[in-house]
Amino acid sequence: MGDLVYTELINQEYANCVISAGLVEGHPVDTLYLKFDRNTDEALTILLRPDEMAAIAWCASGSLWSILEEQVGTK
Repeated sequence: MGDLVYTELINQEYANCVISAGLVEGHPVDTLYLKFDRNTDEALTILLRPDEMAAIAWCASGSLWSILEEQVGTK
């Protein structure tokens, strides 16, 4: 595969890691990336199609919603 160009669009910094996402240019299929960097030598970067990124967002939102529902239900 040729050289890929990453353009960061958003990031969230924590004490021990940075989660970021953005655009990928130069890949024949994947146009987005999701990166987890825990301040080590290796960061995890996942290349995704838009529908795959949407599926991750949907699953993450659903799991967070479930936790909040559980907490509200116990009060």
